[in-house]
Amino acid sequence: MTILKPISEFKSSLMQPNAGRRSFIWKAGAAFSALFATTIMGTSKSRADETGTLNEQVNQLSNQLGIHEDTNAIRSLHQTYESHLDRGMYEKVVNLFADDGEVVFNGGIYTGKEKGIRRLYCDQFRSGFTGRKIEPAPGFQPDPAQHQDIVEVTLDRKSATGQFPYSIQVGTPMASNSSLVEMARLQGEGIKKWWEGGIHEVSYVKEGDSWKIKRLEYRVIVKANYAPGRSYAKPIDVPAFAETYPADPTGPDKLV
Repeated sequence: MTILKPISEFKSSLMQPNAGRRSFIWKAGAAFSALFATTIMGTSKSRADETGTLNEQVNQLSNQLGIHEDTNAIRSLHQTYESHLDRGMYEKVVNLFADDGEVVFNGGIYTGKEKGIRRLYCDQFRSGFTGRKIEPAPGFQPDPAQHQDIVEVTLDRKSATGQFPYSIQVGTPMASNSSLVEMARLQGEGIKKWWEGGIHEVSYVKEGDSWKIKRLEYRVIVKANYAPGRSYAKPIDVPAFAETYPADPTGPDKLV
């Protein structure tokens, strides 16, 4: 037996929303929103990663370019050092050093730009005309592998090291008080001279935008009794410093 509902109840059922359909629509909307948000976040993260990688590459290239410029600046600094020595411009040589710089020469260490280093170049070197560049003595030509300039700059570009071959005249006033030596001194001579070849081992420090010599060592490979123009040369034994300053007025601050 079929029971017919009143028209009012039938209309009421049509007017009420379907609970299952409403739940489905809500869940679908939430899922779409989550998917959209995830896609946006993924895209943003991808772009951020790409930007970060690009910035990193730019920084690396910029740093490499800076290191290349620093390397050239250090080579130029050493060329200036050699040029000043060759021309006897000892005051200008001193100005190439850092205030707390030091030089290792002939078994002694000269410390401090305005004290030890100035004493070495402006007193010791000047008195013997030391530092003039000359060709290697005959028969004492160094290994070509030792003639390579090497410069290494640290990644932070605040310090560096270098190796440079050198071939110079070294001189020291004769200590004798004989009449012959006295006469030679009056004529601007009285200086014992020799040729010296070796390697400059140097460390550098950056002060502002400029490089300064922090430490320079004369690592001697050979010494010879030789003067430019001769066709022969023979080894020479030159004693290292035996006394420090002030016992030796032009001596080092410390002995090696």
